[in-house]
Amino acid sequence: MSRCARGAAVLAAAAAAVSVFAAARAPRPEEFPVGFFGVSAPADARALAEQGFDAVQSYAGDAASVALLARAARANGQLLLASADAPMAAGARAADFPGTVWYLADEPDVHGTTVAELAARERAVKAWAPQARTAFVVGDGRRAADFPGVADALMVDWYPVPHLALESAGDMVRLTAAAAGGRKVWAVLQAMDWRDFPQRDPKKKRIGRFPTADEIRFMSYDAVLNGAQGVWYFTYSTATGVDLGQRPEQMAAVADAARELRALAPVFARGREIAPPFAARPAGPAARAWTYRGRDYVVLAARRTGSDVLFPSEMLAAGWRPLFESRRDPRDLLRRFGASYYLRAHQVLVLESRLSPERLFGR
Repeated sequence: MSRCARGAAVLAAAAAAVSVFAAARAPRPEEFPVGFFGVSAPADARALAEQGFDAVQSYAGDAASVALLARAARANGQLLLASADAPMAAGARAADFPGTVWYLADEPDVHGTTVAELAARERAVKAWAPQARTAFVVGDGRRAADFPGVADALMVDWYPVPHLALESAGDMVRLTAAAAGGRKVWAVLQAMDWRDFPQRDPKKKRIGRFPTADEIRFMSYDAVLNGAQGVWYFTYSTATGVDLGQRPEQMAAVADAARELRALAPVFARGREIAPPFAARPAGPAARAWTYRGRDYVVLAARRTGSDVLFPSEMLAAGWRPLFESRRDPRDLLRRFGASYYLRAHQVLVLESRLSPERLFGR
């Protein structure tokens, strides 16, 4: 059964899981942003805040629009990512855009922008706004190493559905993280249909579809498993002029994954990373683990297209429970074969341990 088909039971389970973190102060958006690209109006930013997104990006091209979005984002408790070009050209004061992260460039590796040109752009922005933070996005993680030492956050976008392996998005995050050199790494993931955008070669048959909820969820967690310290989705508005507010099914698929990440953001941003409680196996699941406020959290995923992977027996022991699921026993969520249990291809499970006095005291 797909995640979309589980209905009210899953939503109730997700709400209960989110309540686990309610006592923790939510991290600031810049600690682990969960954001959306392509936001043009304050009303859209507010609607996304209500859906659980604490960051928005805009391609607004005039200073007044950027100012309005900055004001709205600040009121919503959101981080705004936008270009400084228009405010700088208009002679605006940087102090009027507190908390904004300035977007230096979109895919310099694709558009032929050199590292020297990108660095010069950042120097100009920081001369105008000395305390500001900056970011840019590469279109291919293999090119991230071409832009060392520029910006405070290094982003990567990669949209594989339906023409590439789903795990290739996480692969690009891993390559970007390896080149980050201490910079924040933010993933920009697919929430769009390629058919809604112009095609480089109009003679080719148009191929595309919107990712499923399961695919969006997998890419979201796979990004974290590969080093993302924030996750964004592209895009709220499309080249056809339609936004996801007009496509509720698609919006729900993204928002469900975003709510899970927001619930876990305190763990990802402030938890102490620990070794997963089982031995790594070459054909086993990808996994990362953290301890936070006396509990351990483990994210496991079957990364390879078309391949189920053996689920670690240690994670079936009493004391672990799945989050964001309709069942309390992991066995009920896995494929059984004989005495063993398997994660299905691209399946993700998030498990939480019981409260541990030892963990509460930092061990």
